[in-house]
Amino acid sequence: MKKLLLVPLLLWTSFIFSQNNPTTIIQGEFLGKTMPLRDFVLSQEQTYRVNEIRIVPNNLRANEKLDPTGLPLDGVDPLRQTNAENSYTASYALEGSFDGISVNEGGGATPPDPTGAAGPNHYVNAVNSVVKIFDKSGNTLAGPTPLGTFLGNGANNGDPIVMYDHLADRFFVSQFQTSNNALIIGVSDTPDPTGAYNVYEFALDAFPDYPHYSIWPDGYYLTANKNSGNSVYVIDRDVMINGGTNPQIVGFTLPGIVNNPNTVFSPEPANLLGNIYPTDVPGYIVYLQDDGWNPGITSDHLKIWEIDIDWATPANSVVSNPIDVPLAAFDSVFAPFGTGDVDQPGTNQKIDMIGGVISYAANYRSFGTHNSWVITFNVDVDGNDTSGIRWIELRNNDTDGWSVYQEGTYAPADGHSRFMGSAAIDLQGNIGLGFNIASGTLPVGISYTGRFSTDPLGQMSVAETTIVAGTGVQTFSNRFGDYSHLTMDPDGFTFWHTAEYFRSSNTWQSRIASFSLSPGFDNDVGIIAIVNPENGGLSNAETVEVTIRNFGNLNQSNIPVELRVDGTLIASEVFTGTIASGDVANYTFTQTADLSSYGQTYTLEAKTTLATDEFTLNDPYSKDVTHLRNNDVGVVNISSPVSGTGLGNETVTVSVRNFGANAQSNVPVQYTLDGGAPVIETIAATINPEETVQYTFTQTADLSAINTYSITASTTLVSDEEPSNNSTTIAVENMICAPSANCSLGDGLRLFSVAEINNASACEGYGDFTDQIASLEPDTTYPLTVTTTYGNQYLTVWIDFDDSNSFEVSEKVITDYIIGAGQTGGTFTETVDLVIPAGAATGTHRMRAKTNWNAVVPDDACEETTYGETEDYTASIQTLSVEEFAFINNSDLKIIEKGENQFEAVLTTSYSGDVYAAIYNINGQQLKFKDLSKSSINSYVVKLDMSQAAAGVYTLKIGGTNIDSNITQKFIVR
Repeated sequence: MKKLLLVPLLLWTSFIFSQNNPTTIIQGEFLGKTMPLRDFVLSQEQTYRVNEIRIVPNNLRANEKLDPTGLPLDGVDPLRQTNAENSYTASYALEGSFDGISVNEGGGATPPDPTGAAGPNHYVNAVNSVVKIFDKSGNTLAGPTPLGTFLGNGANNGDPIVMYDHLADRFFVSQFQTSNNALIIGVSDTPDPTGAYNVYEFALDAFPDYPHYSIWPDGYYLTANKNSGNSVYVIDRDVMINGGTNPQIVGFTLPGIVNNPNTVFSPEPANLLGNIYPTDVPGYIVYLQDDGWNPGITSDHLKIWEIDIDWATPANSVVSNPIDVPLAAFDSVFAPFGTGDVDQPGTNQKIDMIGGVISYAANYRSFGTHNSWVITFNVDVDGNDTSGIRWIELRNNDTDGWSVYQEGTYAPADGHSRFMGSAAIDLQGNIGLGFNIASGTLPVGISYTGRFSTDPLGQMSVAETTIVAGTGVQTFSNRFGDYSHLTMDPDGFTFWHTAEYFRSSNTWQSRIASFSLSPGFDNDVGIIAIVNPENGGLSNAETVEVTIRNFGNLNQSNIPVELRVDGTLIASEVFTGTIASGDVANYTFTQTADLSSYGQTYTLEAKTTLATDEFTLNDPYSKDVTHLRNNDVGVVNISSPVSGTGLGNETVTVSVRNFGANAQSNVPVQYTLDGGAPVIETIAATINPEETVQYTFTQTADLSAINTYSITASTTLVSDEEPSNNSTTIAVENMICAPSANCSLGDGLRLFSVAEINNASACEGYGDFTDQIASLEPDTTYPLTVTTTYGNQYLTVWIDFDDSNSFEVSEKVITDYIIGAGQTGGTFTETVDLVIPAGAATGTHRMRAKTNWNAVVPDDACEETTYGETEDYTASIQTLSVEEFAFINNSDLKIIEKGENQFEAVLTTSYSGDVYAAIYNINGQQLKFKDLSKSSINSYVVKLDMSQAAAGVYTLKIGGTNIDSNITQKFIVR
């Protein structure tokens, strides 16, 4: 909050700044449909070479608490559970335990990043380079298949994630691609994961390290460890599960977050378990905040954000401000990253436990009366790098927000660390927790524990059970994990866990295990699908067919079923057959449904009403069915051209959808450029009902001039019954070149300050700051202050005086000035003369600053270099009037510090007109603006009350209200 007082008799009231959260909307690219995964050539098992996968250092880990006053001061976790071994409840025996992908199958990538998910009949396992599919007994059904081959990009880059989308009965497999900062995602075309997949690419603005996904009713949610731009995204899952083209991805920046000092920045999205969820439930993101990271974090807590996604108008999507959920004190900081955290027997090499992140996945389940969200992360329980797992169950409901229902730290006092945990909650509210276990006397292995919903809060009660004991150590690297993955079987009771262990020295192996904490319900049936009808030309007597699943342990017969249309009960009937435990059967209602209203969407709901049912929340299933118009086609997307540099004669590609019930062929389609004459062509191929096809026009569009163009594409079917969805319009900009370079090591500009511009920036590679304007006069020299965080940076600055959208040698105003000459790492701030030549053309022009490490900047301002950065600004060249000259040259601005962050600014000047005063923060954001009148014959006085301002550097700018000149002065708030 900022407050300024003006003299005389002027009061600036307090004002609050809230961070805007604009969305980034990206169009994904459909790469095509694969052949069946079972038909791919297998990766050849071979003796591997060490191939260590690195985490991109987006955030650097601290060696110790940055704030030593952070709790717990004594290092002892206040919630540590150290029960004696005989105080735990005996667990059920492991239901399954078998080896997944081996190090030789995986090509030796370290760490392997094991991930996996169970469907009704399969378990899909992946590590950093391959995917493999098993039945639930551990028999191989497909693979191992290289991820790069399978996902179609040819590169085995890493950080895979596997999910079973139980809402759609589809499998999801992803990895990142380093070459273009992309995520590659395959979604199975059918419920069979060994079959074909539809593959998509999402190219982002920075490398999406450590991507974690979740299943949610309105999208696939994603978080990533990125060093710039958005860190949270939502992907249009409806398009992907239906094999559509060009799904959108919407990006968000989390407001109010304090990043951790660890290697991985890892907020987590809520992942839906089960088919039940509140109406209009928002997406949830969670992140831990450790008061040992930063003095600004006053207590250990979680931050939670809500995301409301609007796929009809993605730009309307919003992310909320965070809510804080207090936790008992914890310490999430371990030893320095790169040295390892936990000892191994017989070697000095430690392995990493990954501190300061929410473990994958953060699983959510709705129980009707409340919703539970289980979250885990590693904590130091004794101040000596012994790790336990802090686990939290949050709850909310229709009226109450998120709060801690229970939390605990699982860390038996046996000298071993528990880490790399992952937890989930079953249909009865029982919690399962899988993890790695290791110490200086115990090779790393995998175990699990759990608790029953009726246990005392905050306690794991199930006896710790070994999934597999480690029989080796790793001596060549500290890297381990980087995550494990616990998921739920569709039956709602079986937990499936995969993690890494060493089966011999330097030989990792993924392991897959299943276990339950409850045998489930004896009597539990429900509708899981409405098979028919589908969208189409519907009648007044439509047959309704449903699928009934027996979730329970006992066989069931004579199951009552109900059918409703738009909430009105139209049938109460009985399925008289027998459904065995775990099996399904289809039933067709005798009563038909009237769905004959043209163009209307109906909501069908089928429901079982078994009197002895022990879990009624999964009884109903609903489906929307639309009576389609007969003839209705339209353009839903224009995928090319897209904005960029160097555009010329560009192809125009559109997606055309048949919204109607009748198949269509020879569909007329057209596009116009800036409202000009239409280019009319015909799609000869047949487009089936509700099918979307891509069409590329034969005639290209001339976009060669630097400009923003409007392209409208439309269908013009004569018999079309709904013209409102015929057309789509996009804007395409042919932009000036935007060369990018690697500035991640500190190359490039961290400050560019001249005249009114005072831009403190990060590493962008290329930064478009043309909204920032410097007012400059011909035949004048100006001091330009620049900062870089890596030395020997050559700097050249051009101003495009002739507005040709190219930068000529004659337009250089600084040529190869060396910042931090002869230096390497460090921060270097220097001032160099920027000379505006006599006779420079007046008006506004693009100003380009470009750096290059250890070599001169190329004369071609569009040429990309390996290291450095390019930033664009605007130079306003103007000739000063007599008044402006007097204001600039006959004025003196002083800022006097009065103590307690009170300041007085005095402008002494011969200028007699009205002036304004404005305050800016270091990011160039204007915080306050006010017109001033003279306080005395030759001075203006402004009192600045900065007592509530954050510490930092601020800029006061005073200028004439009727002239284009101003004076600036920096001052420091302490």
